[in-house]
Amino acid sequence: MNYVYRIIVPLVAMCFSRPLFGQDTLKMSLADALRYAETNSAAIQNSAADVEISRQAVNQVTASGLPQVSVNANFLQYTQVPGNWVKNFVPSPGAPEYVFLQFQQPIASNATVSMNQLIYSGSFLLGLKAAREVMDISRTMAGKTRSDVALNVSKAYLMTLTLQKNISLINSNIALLEKSLNDVKALNKEGFAEKLDVQRLEFSLTNLKVQKEKLLLASAASLNLLKIQIGMPVQNPISLSDDLESLDKTIPVGNEPFDIKNRFEYQLLNKSLSISYLEEKRYKVGKFPTLVGFLQHQQTTQRPEFNFFQSNLTPNNNWVPSTAFGLNLSMSLFDGLRSKAAIADVKIRRTKTMNDIKTFQNAANMEYENALRTYQTQLEMVAVQKQNVQLANNIYASTVFKYKEGVGSALELLQAETDLKTGQANYLNALYDLVMAKLELKKALGNDILK
Repeated sequence: MNYVYRIIVPLVAMCFSRPLFGQDTLKMSLADALRYAETNSAAIQNSAADVEISRQAVNQVTASGLPQVSVNANFLQYTQVPGNWVKNFVPSPGAPEYVFLQFQQPIASNATVSMNQLIYSGSFLLGLKAAREVMDISRTMAGKTRSDVALNVSKAYLMTLTLQKNISLINSNIALLEKSLNDVKALNKEGFAEKLDVQRLEFSLTNLKVQKEKLLLASAASLNLLKIQIGMPVQNPISLSDDLESLDKTIPVGNEPFDIKNRFEYQLLNKSLSISYLEEKRYKVGKFPTLVGFLQHQQTTQRPEFNFFQSNLTPNNNWVPSTAFGLNLSMSLFDGLRSKAAIADVKIRRTKTMNDIKTFQNAANMEYENALRTYQTQLEMVAVQKQNVQLANNIYASTVFKYKEGVGSALELLQAETDLKTGQANYLNALYDLVMAKLELKKALGNDILK
């Protein structure tokens, strides 16, 4: 049972958690687990939130190209009214040369409604395209997250199934060994078997029970890990309804050719490359003029006192309207070579992305070749181990018959039982490795787990 020793048990403390009182055990197939994860996995929920965040970012960029309407109002009251010293234009004997005049009323107020409309901006159009590309990246990332979660859920489900199957095998072997031990003890009392045979069987039985306890611990931790992968509270009791043989048939593997375009990683790298071209173009068109149209209406008033709620006022208290529209053209003539440096930076990062694409192409092809070779090898191993189990069964049946007839030894019987147990475990391991090889091949192809 080599796979037992490859298990990392990160949730040992959780394996002793007890289900809530009165809660029914939920039977769950692998397809059920994947559907549950699609709805409850925190990773999938967060990836969906990222898609929505990027969609709102597109809306924000789009909004900057739509009409912008604002309202502004203010009220002002002077505690000291400002004025100016002017030369006395009515000279008379004894009059001062300069007089202090106040032209401002102590109360002033105005209200303005303005609307701006972007007419042309190259940066805006490219920024909108880039925002949409980012949203596509978020969608691709969400697809990759769902694929990763499905793979992790499938692996946890398979590991738990295999551990539970091994526990079942050990229980059968323990029952078989206990029967053999009782038979040998009876023969030992009659003088037809040695005490050493009894001790050997007892030793083997003790080892099996210790092995069973280890498997129980690993199985409980693996089951809790599965619950966490699908987003289920670890207190909820579940049981697995699939078996390795049915899953081997449920997860089909065809002869489809390898196409790197199906890999999420490749799609993400290419989208990053597209964004870099848009970014470079944005810096270039940033030197182009930006044209904005505006419309403004304003109402102003100046009054000698606070009389806004009085009627029948003199004309000097009236609100004075003004309306204007126009265009605002702006462009950068020299930015201190900032855009040149930014374009150079974009090109350098693009070169790195292109290198990453080449590297991933080689790595993905290698991953596919290795996964395909492993799958083909595991197919052969399952066939061989299945034959070995049949041979071990035949040998064990013959050994039991010989032992009952008195022409075989307890040592031979113990060896036959050990070989049968090893053969069953090896077949289970081979079947587990085959299904895992299918999953890895599907991952290398960029395909869904159950399709």
